[in-house]
Amino acid sequence: MARRASIGLKSIKMGNIAPDGAMGAALTALDATFQGTASLVQEEGQRTDFFCEELVDPVETVVVPGATTLKWSIVDFTPSTLARVLGGSVVGTGDAALWEAPDSVDLREFEQSIEIVTNYDLKIEIPRAKVTALINWNLSRTEIAKVDITARVLQPTAAGVPRITISKTA
Repeated sequence: MARRASIGLKSIKMGNIAPDGAMGAALTALDATFQGTASLVQEEGQRTDFFCEELVDPVETVVVPGATTLKWSIVDFTPSTLARVLGGSVVGTGDAALWEAPDSVDLREFEQSIEIVTNYDLKIEIPRAKVTALINWNLSRTEIAKVDITARVLQPTAAGVPRITISKTA
């Protein structure tokens, strides 16, 4: 098998998790990802060493894995996109449509399946992630308004389904 390196991003899509708890099939993209904001990062886990008095090295080590998080930002402030990631509702249609924020000021969290395709045609599938989004709008001539999205990878509820898969696209 040839080396599989990867650079860049073609798409990030998300949608409902399959009814059986596996990877969702009907995934759709949000707007284009703002340059330089997409990252998939595994945090270092937490290690606990257990020692006995007679030895220098630990007699047992327990490791709790760190979280895996996908982050990206979009610049689409259309009412339908805001409602999709921030909650709330869309009132009206076309250019007259507006987004109304939800009544709750609590952070909206929702679960989705996510698919990432890189410029080198590697596909990353995350069957279940907890997604949150926040407006990041600096009212400046030198910055653009963004919606920052964070997806924390969760264990799928379907038996035998891995948390993440990476494959070559067809």
